Amino acid sequence: MYAIKANEKKLNGQIVPTFERNVAEPRTVLKVEAGTTGYKGLCREAGGRTYFKLECRIGDFFFSPMVYKRNGKKEVYGIEIATCGDAGLEAITKALQFALDAINDQRYEAEV
Repeated sequence: MYAIKANEKKLNGQIVPTFERNVAEPRTVLKVEAGTTGYKGLCREAGGRTYFKLECRIGDFFFSPMVYKRNGKKEVYGIEIATCGDAGLEAITKALQFALDAINDQRYEAEV
């Protein structure tokens, strides 16, 4: 089993409840955090907020451009995506679903 931690992010003045966990495979650990305020029926200023973060803890990944300074040098180790408005929530959901479908289609074809 895995542990899930509740958290929150503030995006353009609104608090977004998020959940995070580590996803582990042999010699690989990713931390994922995601959440949304859901649909608000409005555009960017008063609409929903959505947040997604993917961070490499262990493994061989390429991410751009989440850059932080550690020990005096810049390191890229993850991505953050934040959207405002209901259309942003819909767009990020569709984009992530497409990515999942494309990867799964290719993964299962390779296994045959």
